[in-house]
Amino acid sequence: MEYALFKSRSYRGVISKGLGLYFSHFRLFLKASWLMAVIFAVVFAALEMLLSIQLPALSATIMKQELVLKTGLSPEIAQQYLVSVGFAFLLILLFIIVEALTVGTVVNKLKEHHDTNTMTVPKRWLSISRRMMGRTLKGYVFTILTILAPVLLLAALVAVLHHFAPDAVMTWMIIVALCCMVLGLMTLPMLFVFMKYVMNTGKSYFSQLGASYARGLRHMGHIFTTMLIGWLIVCVLAGICCLPTIILAQAHWMSQEGFLNGDPLGMPGYITPLSFITYFLTGFVLVYICMPILLIVYYMYGSIETYEQEKEKNKLDI
Repeated sequence: MEYALFKSRSYRGVISKGLGLYFSHFRLFLKASWLMAVIFAVVFAALEMLLSIQLPALSATIMKQELVLKTGLSPEIAQQYLVSVGFAFLLILLFIIVEALTVGTVVNKLKEHHDTNTMTVPKRWLSISRRMMGRTLKGYVFTILTILAPVLLLAALVAVLHHFAPDAVMTWMIIVALCCMVLGLMTLPMLFVFMKYVMNTGKSYFSQLGASYARGLRHMGHIFTTMLIGWLIVCVLAGICCLPTIILAQAHWMSQEGFLNGDPLGMPGYITPLSFITYFLTGFVLVYICMPILLIVYYMYGSIETYEQEKEKNKLDI
C-alpha cells in the first residue's frame, strides 16, 4: 500500500492513509515511543490521583469545617489545599511538556518519512531519538501562546460586559458562547501551522505563522471535516478506555460526598494503589488511541501542501 505524503487527497483519503500508516507500522511507533508513553502515563496517573482523591478530600474537609461543624477553616487545611492546587498546576504544566515530548518521538519518524518516504524501525527498545523532540516542544509552546492571545482578549471582553451590563447575564453569556465557537473554529488551521513548522526544520515558527495560517484558513472545510471524523473515532475509543478511570473517580467523589454528610469514607485500603495502576494503564493506552490523530494531521498537511503547489504550478502554466 502506498503511503506517499505529498498527494492531493479528500478527507476520506487523509483519514484512510493516516490510519493505514498507523496500523501497518504500529510496532515501529510503539518501539519509538513506549518509554515516553510510560513517563506520560506516570504523570497522567499522578495528576488523576490529585484531582480525583487529594483535592476532593481537602475540599470536603473544608466544606465540613465551614458548613457543618461551624469551626472555621483551620490554617493547616488551608495550607494543604493551596499546596495541592499549586502542585496540580505544576503537574498540568509537566503533563503538557511530557505530552509534547511523546508526540516528538512520533514526529521524529514522520520527519524521516517526510524526507525519504520510508521509516526505519529503531534498533533498540531503550533508544530515544531526541532529534525532533525539542522542535516539537517549541511548536507546542508557540502554538499555545498564539491561541492564548485571543483567549485573553475574550476574557477581557467578558470582564467588560460584566462591568457595564451586570444584569444582562443571558445576553453576554450568549455573546461569549458565540465567540467561543468562532474562536474554536479559527484555531483549527493551527494544526496545519504546527505540522508545517515541525516538518520544515529550516524556518522559525513566527516567520511562517502568517502564511501558514492563511493557507490553513483557505482549507478550513477540509480541516474541519477531517478532524471532526477523526476525533469522533478517537473519542469513542478513548471513552471506552477511560470507563474504569471514570468509575473510580466517581467512587472517590461519592465517598467524599458521604463524608461531608457525616458518613465514614468506606473505601478499602487497597483503593489508592488500585487507582494509581488503573490511571497509569489508562494513560499508557490513551497515548496509542490518540496517536492516529497525529498521523491524520500529517497527511492532511501533505494534502494541503500538494494542492497549493499544484495551484501555483497551474498559475505559472497559464
